[in-house]
Amino acid sequence: MLAWIAFITLFVLPAAFLAGRFTAKYAAARGRSERAWFVWGAVMFPLFPVPWMVLELMPSRSRQMAAN
Repeated sequence: MLAWIAFITLFVLPAAFLAGRFTAKYAAARGRSERAWFVWGAVMFPLFPVPWMVLELMPSRSRQMAAN
């Protein structure tokens, strides 16, 4: 049990944090909410490129606002 706690603390949580951080920075560059995409990237970190693909398919916020 202690081994699982150590594994989660040392490897899984930092990986989730980094995936969330990279996704949030990419989302901010595209004009999206940094906080919301940090959470989304951290939760979806086992499928790391998926949030980036979703962000790439979404129109950037500046183009979306200009269309209205």
